[in-house]
This record gives sequence, structure tokens and C-alpha cells, in this order.
Amino acid sequence: MHTRATAVAAVVAAVLTATLSACGSDESKQGTAERATAAAESAPASGTPDCGDGDLSQADWMEDCADDGPEKGDRPETELAVGDTFAYTDGLKVKVDSITTITEWGEYDTEPETGQTPFRVTWTITNGTKKPYDLDEFGYQAQGATTGGETESLYVELGSKQMTGRLAAGRSGTFTSEYSLAKTDGKDVLFTMSRMDEQWLEDGSFLGDDPHWTGTIK
Repeated sequence: MHTRATAVAAVVAAVLTATLSACGSDESKQGTAERATAAAESAPASGTPDCGDGDLSQADWMEDCADDGPEKGDRPETELAVGDTFAYTDGLKVKVDSITTITEWGEYDTEPETGQTPFRVTWTITNGTKKPYDLDEFGYQAQGATTGGETESLYVELGSKQMTGRLAAGRSGTFTSEYSLAKTDGKDVLFTMSRMDEQWLEDGSFLGDDPHWTGTIK
């Protein structure tokens, strides 16, 4: 599993934060959300979920039922749902397509222990810049969203596609990462993408919040 270069970011942040704040710069904004859920949010009240339904996911309950939750349209740009796209300021886009249970295994795949839910996160990267992008500059991680449960990475070949190599300008690629989560931590997952390329660090864009998607394992 890829993780963000937090040590490098922390050092650079210590140097740049004061400067960016003093200048009133908005360079810390990484991008904007392109929400696939906009139509659903404008649906009639008859489509509102039953807030007393015990099967309602935490993400849906917080979105539609919490009294002190954000008003529709007031969510931060970096808080997304499965199906939403995050558009970086330079033309790169990331969309989390699905979070699904793994039900089939290859001969050499590592199945999780009893009491764990195996799942796969699938996402699509679109390179809207004018030059190839090194996909190894992206980091990603998944966590349990219900209780903050830690996930375990799984080695799975069947049906998976690792994100690596270079993505040509104007092209898209779909990739996966596989995990397990304790059943006691529920089925809601928080998936975060981070950029670590040199330009992103140098211009201070990394100081913004990383985009993260919340969804339920289907």
C-alpha cells in the first residue's frame, strides 16, 4: 500500500505555512469536487432515507439525518462520495468508482482471517495535463469510517490492477487496491488519495486537505 510522504511534507509545511498564511495565498487549494450525487441531492422529499433505519450507513446518516450536519452544497470540496470526481487544479482527475467485497480468489492470493471483510477499492485517474504523469507519485490508503478501524492490505492478483507506470496525456486508467477490515468495524470505508510529485510539493499545493471518499462496502 502506498502512503503519503508525511515526513517530507511536514518539513516543507513548517517552512511554507507561515509564508502562505501571511500572504493570504489560496495555493493550498488542491482542486474541486465534481459530484455525481448532485441529482440525488435535489430529489423530492419522498426519496429521503428513513433515519430510523438501522441498516443506513454512517455516511448516509451523516449526510441526510444529522441535525448538526452540513447543509446540502456546503460540503468541503475534498469530502466526496463513491462516484464523485476530484479535479486537481492542473488537470488531473481522480474518481472512486466502487468499493466492493472480494468474493473470488486466485491460487496465490492472500485471503483474510476469519472475522475480516475483504474488499476492493476501484478508481480511475484521468490525465488532463499536457504531459505524461508518473502514477507512482500518487499515494493512497483506506481506513474504516465507522469506528476508524485499521485496514490490512491484501495481496490479490485475480481481478486487480496495480497503479504504476506513466499515464499519457489525455488518457485514463482504472486501478484497484485490496484490503480487509474487521467486521466489528462495520462496512463504511474512508479512502484517501495523496499527491507527492515535485511540483505539487514545491508550489505548496500539498498543504491543502487531501481528497477522500466515504462509501459502504457493497
